[in-house]
This record gives sequence, structure tokens and C-alpha cells, in this order.
Amino acid sequence: MNCTYEEICKMLEALPQGSRLPAALDMPLEEKRQQILTREVYRDYLAQIRAEAEKYRNEPPVAIPYGAFKLFETNGDRSCFQKYYFSNRGRVATLALMVWLYGQEEDVHALEDALWAVCDEYTWCLPAHLNGTGLSVVQDTGYTIDLFAAETACTLSEIIALVGDRLAPIVVKRMRHLVQERVLQRYLEAEFGWEHASNNWAAVCAGSVGVAALYGAKDREQLARIIEKLQTPMECYVTSFPADGTSMEGISYWTYGFSFFVAYAEMLARCTGGKMDWFTDGRVHQIALFQQKAYFEGYNIIKFADCGKGDTTRWWGLTSYLKSRYDDVEFLPRDYFAPYTGDGCYRWAGMLRDLVWSNEAYPANHRTEKCYIQPDAQWLICNGQNGVSFAAKGGCNAESHNHNDVGSLELFKNGDEVLLDYGSGLYNRDYFSARRYEQFVTSSRGHNLPIVNGEYQKPGAEHRAMDVHFGEWFVDMDIAPAYDLETLTSLRRHIAFDPATGRVELRDDFAFSAPAQEVRERFVSYSTPTVEEGRVVLTGPHSRAEIRYDAAALEVALSTETPPRHNVRDGNALIHVIDFVAKEPGMACSFSFTVE
Repeated sequence: MNCTYEEICKMLEALPQGSRLPAALDMPLEEKRQQILTREVYRDYLAQIRAEAEKYRNEPPVAIPYGAFKLFETNGDRSCFQKYYFSNRGRVATLALMVWLYGQEEDVHALEDALWAVCDEYTWCLPAHLNGTGLSVVQDTGYTIDLFAAETACTLSEIIALVGDRLAPIVVKRMRHLVQERVLQRYLEAEFGWEHASNNWAAVCAGSVGVAALYGAKDREQLARIIEKLQTPMECYVTSFPADGTSMEGISYWTYGFSFFVAYAEMLARCTGGKMDWFTDGRVHQIALFQQKAYFEGYNIIKFADCGKGDTTRWWGLTSYLKSRYDDVEFLPRDYFAPYTGDGCYRWAGMLRDLVWSNEAYPANHRTEKCYIQPDAQWLICNGQNGVSFAAKGGCNAESHNHNDVGSLELFKNGDEVLLDYGSGLYNRDYFSARRYEQFVTSSRGHNLPIVNGEYQKPGAEHRAMDVHFGEWFVDMDIAPAYDLETLTSLRRHIAFDPATGRVELRDDFAFSAPAQEVRERFVSYSTPTVEEGRVVLTGPHSRAEIRYDAAALEVALSTETPPRHNVRDGNALIHVIDFVAKEPGMACSFSFTVE
């Protein structure tokens, strides 16, 4: 999409008067509110909102202390500051929904206090996204726009539009002033790295700034200039996906980025009379279809890259809207959708649309036997029978939120992750630095992959799968380039899945230019391993599986790891590491495994 400033100004001449709030899909907004309050399907969700509101009413807002603010720069810790920061966002979002839904005076006053506290914050950015927090670099508060500064502007602008008439004029005026100063005007004055980012930042920041501008631009000219400039990051986001629509960052970041992309794109289409409509772009259609491919029975997801443990899809409303635009979007079973508190960042734009866009009439598409081949991403995704699912990947080690995991796989059985991908580790300074691949979960040592001569896979686009071939239920590839070992001339990995039995057949063929010192075939699992002759039995809460191997060629070594998680609410989990060590690797060796 490439419209000029003059063309956009012309489109905005017919900008509809009155509320620009997200349109309910099937009824006027006030009628939708009444439906939300009276239909049984919303009962539990509303109860969660009310419970959160009660908590916030009994706990006044707390200013973020400087001691928490400086921690990222001093020791790399993000969690202390973010505990205060996201509590403030949860308070604002929850109380704003309460005021909209129920209109009680006590919630109006509590919301005013919550909004005032957010306005008091030194910056709306996270310290992790700054170039310094005052210890090494002193900066003024308006210097940058990160994910959360943009989201905050979006939140405040939409709350003004939704319930601003219930709030004290001084609170509303202060909110409008800060949105202008910190985000809208600042966006037009500077360039930001996310405007050309090939990841979720482009969508979240652009979508948030766009929604804030559609509500809060000071005039039509400023709005047109912002819309014109936002075309670049919106296009960068769309082009960051391969042609098959796969989110290389994983489903968690698909949900995050795409929800803000859709929020802005929906409003933009309405406010330009359909002349700027991203949903007519075939690339966006393919991106919209990714969600339904990434979920398995038992509420499991593919966790390649930085995904959370057992992430449920965030927004019922997002899926409803996508279904209204694309017939082939599949609606997941409703219990796959997250509870109100499932998003610890309390992203307002999605929370409101979760209610406003939700359409209970859409039938759920239950997981059925199906094979998805994502040729551009080099992913194979298989849904089998009897609650067994499987995924494998090729790709390269320079993907967004990358893990060194070329050739890795996941296997799920009855809700248990028999062969796992841990997903995201603890977000701190080291995790996003040159020390990233010292972490167990981001290194290939934390994945279902070989270890060759004590070496793991290397990061970088050149470290990738080569000569990749897909068929229904199988993938074959050479993953030797991922290791950057001069003596490893070939490492051919063949993985096949039988959907009827849930059996995985894996074969690795190694070739060397000099005798190998050591070859280890590594598997990682949450299930407890027991070694028997020719097999390792994996016992999980709901499943039993076996890894069968050639005991004459391999011996078994067991160990454990307990890496920290990004989302501390998930808790750290004990990982069982099963290594099959080659007795005589030599110049060439082949090892086969059956997992069933």
C-alpha cells in the first residue's frame, strides 16, 4: 500500500463523524454491550474482570520506584520494573472495562487515579528498550517510542473515546497532551528502528500509533501525515512473513503483532471508506491462516522460537474478526482462548476487541488429521489421530527471536509434550545480547538435535538446512551447515510421522572428512525417562511413549536442566535430557530412532 499524503487527505474528507471505536461485527456497539452483560457465554470472563477490579479497588496505584527503573542497566533484571509497570496497565484496562460495562461511580474514580498514575510515569518505555536509564546516559522522557509507549498511547486514546465523558476533564486533557507529546508528535519528528523491522515491533508500534492517531490526532493534516508514514512499518511487517504466512517468531508473537496490525487496519479501512484496506492483500490473508496451523489437541502449540508454555490464543475477538473477513479461517474450540488474566501485559486494544468483536455464532473447528507443509518457512506440521501431533523445522539460525534449532522437532501425545521445545527463556539483558546462545533454551543443546564433536549449532543465516524435501508426513534435509564444522561434510536428517499410530521415525546419516571424536543424539522431554534394553520409556502425566534405538551402537546418558522462563507465572520446569552416545562414530555413521 503506497498512498500519498494528498491522497490520504482526500480520503479523510469523508471521515465519519462520531465514535471511531472498533465496530461490533453483528450489531451496534451499545447492543453488543448489553449482549455481553446478559449472555451466558461471557459469564466467566466477566467474573474474572470483576475479580480483578476488586483487587485494584483495594490497592491504590503505586509509583514505580527509581530502584526498579535502574535495575536493567545495573544487573540486567527486567522483572522488578515490569511488575510495577504492567500492574499499572492491568489496573487501567480492567477499570476502564468496568466503567464501560457497568458504569459504577466508584470505578470511575478508581480509573481516574489509575490513569493519573500512568501519566505520572517518567517514561512509558521499558528500561530494556532504552539506550540508558540515567546511570550512563541521561535522556529526556520524549526521546523514543518503544512497544509499550506506543501501546500506552493507544490505550489512553481509546479509553478517552470509550468512556472519556465519564472522566474528569483535567484527566482527559492531561492524557491527550501526553499522547501528543510523547507519541504522535514525536513520531513525526524522528525515525525509529521499528519502522523497518522485520518482526512484531513493526506491527505493534505502527498499529498502536495508528489507533492513537485515528482517535487523537490534533487535526486532519497531522492524521494524514501519520497514516502516510505508517505505511512503511505496516509493509515491513507484512513482508517479514514468508509467502506461506508462517510466523518465524512463533505463534505468541504472531498473536501479539497481528492483533495490533488488525486493530489499526480495521479502523483505517473504515475511516478511509475502504480505500486503504490491508485485508484485500493476499499476503495478509495467508498470515491470518497461520494461527489454525499452530495449535494442536490438548491446548498445545508449536513453540519454535520464543513462545510461551501452553500459550492459548489471546483474542477470541481477533479470530472472530478474521473469520468475518476470510471464510477459510478456522475458529478454534472456545476453551483454547485465554482467560482475562491470560495476558500479563494487559494489552487494552485486544481486551476491548475480545469483547466487541466476539461472535459466539462461529462453530469451532476441532483438530483433525491433517498435514501442513510450510515450504517457505520449512516447517512440517502434522495432526494425527488419538491426540498425537508433531512438528519439525528446517530454516536457518537467523530468524526473528531465533533459537539455534535447524532440524529440531516436537511431539505431543494426550496433551503431554513428549519431545519438547521449551520456547522462551528468561528475558533479561543477556538473553538479548551476544550471550544469547549461552542459554540452554536458545542453544541447540536445548533442542532435539545432534551434538557433534562437542559442538552445537551456530547462529547466523548461513547456518541453515540445505537440500530440503517435503512430502506428506515427512521431511528430509541436510543440517550439517548449521554446525559450521569443517570435518562434518553431511548430516542428513530424515523425519517421518505416521498419523494413524502417532509414530515418529527419525534417521540421521553422518559423513566426516576425518574420524568423528564424538556424536550424541539428544532428545529433551518433560516426561520421566527410564532406560531399558534398546529403549527409553518416557512417562508423562497423561501418556507413555518409547524411544527405541540400537543398543549395540549407542549408549544412554541422562541428565536434567531447569531453565528459567520468560513468563514466571508458568513456573520453571524440569527438563529431562536423554543423550544417545555413539560407541564408534568413525568416518560415517547412521542412527535410527522410533518414537511411539
